[in-house]
Amino acid sequence: KQWYQRRVAITAGILTQCDNSARLLYLDKELRHGRTRKHCISPLKKSVATPTPDLGAKVGLVKCQRPATSIELLEETEFLRARAALMLPLPHNESCPFPACAINKRPDFPKLLPKEEVRRCGELPECLTVVVKTARRPYFVVRLAQSVKVNLHPDVPIIVIDDGPDQYTLEVMEQIGMFPNMRYIIGDTEDIGIAAGRTIAVQLVKTRYFLNLDDDHTIPQNSGLTKIIDLMDTSDLSVVGARGRTSWAGLIDFLPDEEGRPILRQLHGTCVSKSQLLSFNKLCHRCDLTINTFLARTQDVLQVGGWSKELKISEHVDIFLRLKANGKKVANCNNFQSVHDPSTGNLIFGMNVTSFDKKAYRKLRWNRTKQMGNRFLNHWNIHKFTKVGGKGPLGSNKTDLDQIGS
Repeated sequence: KQWYQRRVAITAGILTQCDNSARLLYLDKELRHGRTRKHCISPLKKSVATPTPDLGAKVGLVKCQRPATSIELLEETEFLRARAALMLPLPHNESCPFPACAINKRPDFPKLLPKEEVRRCGELPECLTVVVKTARRPYFVVRLAQSVKVNLHPDVPIIVIDDGPDQYTLEVMEQIGMFPNMRYIIGDTEDIGIAAGRTIAVQLVKTRYFLNLDDDHTIPQNSGLTKIIDLMDTSDLSVVGARGRTSWAGLIDFLPDEEGRPILRQLHGTCVSKSQLLSFNKLCHRCDLTINTFLARTQDVLQVGGWSKELKISEHVDIFLRLKANGKKVANCNNFQSVHDPSTGNLIFGMNVTSFDKKAYRKLRWNRTKQMGNRFLNHWNIHKFTKVGGKGPLGSNKTDLDQIGS
């Protein structure tokens, strides 16, 4: 594996006597000559390790250096274990002949639980935790926490994972301290990543459900969240997503392109149709994917391993692919919402939200995107990820559902 998770094979080598070779040890995911000298197997350009290799490039054993690429040794079974979809039996479908097509078969429609299996939520703080991953934007988090306190319940627990390693000023820490129910964790690395951060947060959740939110969202007075909790209490749904401004909620499927290469297709708005309407709730539709504001069963997300920690971006689609691959049921409901407000310096609930360093944040996002490269594509062994629709209002996309699995 190269640094951006592209799967490669070394197909040429020289057979030699062991006496003529250096003995390398693989310790703590590092190649070592002896116990101290670290080496990397790196692609080369003109005999020098390169961070931008091409297929067909020579590789060699060199001293580890940055920003050069290194190839990480990883057992194939470990590589596949985290990708449940690629281990499912391949369906008999000549039009989609690669392993990931196995998850095109959608989970059954959600259904109501028998009365004897229903466990209703009591007090909101006993069954709900708000989970947030931020990247050095504490003022957004404080604004979000204030909306939770005012519009949900003052004692609902909030878990925040932030990038480190630096601590904040006394002024910032005092604002964070205004919410004793908020556990604010600053990591020891500069860029934890959204996926790893969210998984860490969910692992700390002690309630039946968690509400996933981006840091620049707030909870409005009419969020509809209590009705969604009641829906989860009485059904076998694993995740319920909120409505968005556009037709983001939709179906996702794998298929070959014109040249037979595997691609992933996201079809915005396709689940918001009569054919996907829940029989017991006319405001909700069966979906594969929703926006990032969603209520989830804590154990169901942990059962699929959470988010793929190697993904610092594209973690959103990945978690829903993992849920679908494991047969977890997802819905999108029109009576459930949060407010997305990325503006800064505005007055919220009588509290001034100080603007953050926009330049530094843009730099972080650019570095993250540049670093990731094609990691999501190679994580799922696909050539391309395409998106269709999503520009109109909810339900405006009329893509034929018959093309997308049942």
